[in-house]
Amino acid sequence: MQRGGSAGGRTRVRPSADWPPQRPPVRRRPTLRARWRRHSGWVKFGYIFSTFVAVVAVTLGVGVFAIYRHLDANITKVQVGGLSGKTVYGSLNILVLGSQTRLGQRGYFGYDATPGVSNSDNLLLIHLDPTHTHAIVLSIPRDTFVYEPACQERAYIGNSTWPAQQYPPGAIIDGALNIGGPTCAVQTVEALTDIQLDHFVEFNFNSFRTMVGQLGGVQVCVPPGPGYHDTAANLNLSPGLHWVDWSQALAYVRQRHDLGGPDAGGDLPRIEVQQAFISSVVQEVNSNGLLTNIPKLLGIANTATHALTVDDGLGSVSSIMRLAESLAHLQSKNVSLITMPTTTDTFDYPAYDQHLMPVQPQDDVLFQMIRTGMPWTGSLPIESYGSVQVQVLNGTGQAGLAAQTAQQLKLLGFDVVGTGDAPYTSTTTVSYSGLAQSDAAYTLMTALKSFPAGQNTLPETEPQEGSPGTVTLTLGADFAGVAQPAVAQPAASGTKGTSTKNKPAAAPAPSSSTAAVESRNAGANICSGLPPAYTP
Repeated sequence: MQRGGSAGGRTRVRPSADWPPQRPPVRRRPTLRARWRRHSGWVKFGYIFSTFVAVVAVTLGVGVFAIYRHLDANITKVQVGGLSGKTVYGSLNILVLGSQTRLGQRGYFGYDATPGVSNSDNLLLIHLDPTHTHAIVLSIPRDTFVYEPACQERAYIGNSTWPAQQYPPGAIIDGALNIGGPTCAVQTVEALTDIQLDHFVEFNFNSFRTMVGQLGGVQVCVPPGPGYHDTAANLNLSPGLHWVDWSQALAYVRQRHDLGGPDAGGDLPRIEVQQAFISSVVQEVNSNGLLTNIPKLLGIANTATHALTVDDGLGSVSSIMRLAESLAHLQSKNVSLITMPTTTDTFDYPAYDQHLMPVQPQDDVLFQMIRTGMPWTGSLPIESYGSVQVQVLNGTGQAGLAAQTAQQLKLLGFDVVGTGDAPYTSTTTVSYSGLAQSDAAYTLMTALKSFPAGQNTLPETEPQEGSPGTVTLTLGADFAGVAQPAVAQPAASGTKGTSTKNKPAAAPAPSSSTAAVESRNAGANICSGLPPAYTP
């Protein structure tokens, strides 16, 4: 049965009330303003705060990046051979040189016939322990003659290799920088000390004044007396404490002609003044917290990157900042300033009698202390006598003296391994091979009534470390005998308990002022240890 009519045989369907189908209503997203109104006050605060932090972070990041790019562009870098280039963390040995060149320097520095010469008037070997909480600053007198290895000449010196200068007499150490640049200076110091240097820093007169200016000046002291008045350095200070600006600070550390004491008018009293100045700077940095204040640290970094020349390993702001920050806990009381012992004995080279030469084994003991990380306690270490092996040779022609001396040393506790004769000599000498035997040689020397000469028998062209072994005492015509016990004898390293079996109860005191090493603690009063003033 058909429902309704059809046309052409098609069935017609009656439309329903739901036809045609309806589209679902369009939902419009609320506006930002509407959505913002729906949030609670805390949510609104959270949005504002997080947005602010993000903006600040981005701004600071861009700002710090810009600052670092600016500071990196300031850095004067130089390629230096012989350096380890190790990271600023862990123990470090840094060579700091002060150039005396007059070219490009602002101010009055006295007359110099060759103003372009860049001899290093200041040579500092800075050793930082692995935690950077203790430091040794070793001053090497600029007038010291040493072995100088062959160096590639600087362009204004020549275009060939400067030949090695054999010691004695060697060459004056401050000339290495001028002849062959930083690489030659590093090689010369490493040949002298056998210490692996990690980094290099060079400053000049302008650099020094700029850094002092960043600190806002430094307090210095002049001892009682006529005051320091050095016309060559343009210095005129009365006794007492003075706050000096960058110009007077430079004059203070450069003075020499008006300083008295041993080596009056020479390099050694000037080093004492410079060490007191370094003490003042370290104390000021500690008291003002400069190394923990990031804005001030960036200011110092900005100045330093303009003023100093550094090796590639320190040639970025991040490296300099890390090094500075690592020193934040280095207190002045834990900084030891030491002068390398020298002598005017020139081995029959009278033409060099105004210069200095290293003292053995004292210098080698110091170098070994730095190499092994031993702290400075105010004097050179003395080993247990029982750990020192000695051979005694008689060069006096006096029969039986070697056996007699050997017996006296045995009574003190030394391990005497043999005796014999030697060609006649006027000078008593303790011979040793390398830095590893220097402590034993020095210990033996302190047990004699008269401090003898010392001789490191290793050729200077070879590594100087050596290995532990027997030291040789050669008796000369000036031999004064074995000293009597006077001070408490230290126990051998690693000795446990309190047993005194086979160990002497006492040891002689050092027999001569030759054994003394000039040093100061950076935390000491800056008015202590200053050389007196005098009129040449």
